[in-house]
Amino acid sequence: MKRNVQNLLIFVSIIAGSVFMNACDEGYRINTKKMIQDEQDLLKEYLEIVEDTLAKQGTHFNYLDSLGYAFFELREGTGDSVTVGKKVGLRYVYYQIGRDSTDTPGIYFDRTNYENPEPLVYTVGDVDVYNGIFTGLDLAVQHMTYNSKAWVFISSSLWTRQDFTPRVLELELTYIEK
Repeated sequence: MKRNVQNLLIFVSIIAGSVFMNACDEGYRINTKKMIQDEQDLLKEYLEIVEDTLAKQGTHFNYLDSLGYAFFELREGTGDSVTVGKKVGLRYVYYQIGRDSTDTPGIYFDRTNYENPEPLVYTVGDVDVYNGIFTGLDLAVQHMTYNSKAWVFISSSLWTRQDFTPRVLELELTYIEK
């Protein structure tokens, strides 16, 4: 009898384990194409909400379809333009684009360096995700001049990671190496 109980417990454990593993497996299938499409739709939808207001304020470039990137210069700078290979300093506020409880797109604060005593300084063209210099930031800075301010809309593929969350970067160029 003891052997029958052991066999029964083993059998029940195997069945329960396989049911549990199959149930868990269903939740971990990721449809990457759908997530990328949802991100692009969200970015476009939010940009449509704010584009007219931002476009009235200055120069803009919209490469959203090809690169996942849109640039709006809010304040024209003075003096020197940015050159690849030169050091620049900048202040930033990063936002994530998401949906509220009514499914309306909006921006949500991520982080800033305005409370730091020094701006973020890096060499233009030297993308280094470990130090916070990512492709979307570098592309934006290359369109700026000293003392200019811009809002940049980027897809997560131009961010430090592919998390399917579009971003808005508010940038102010405070230093350009001579």
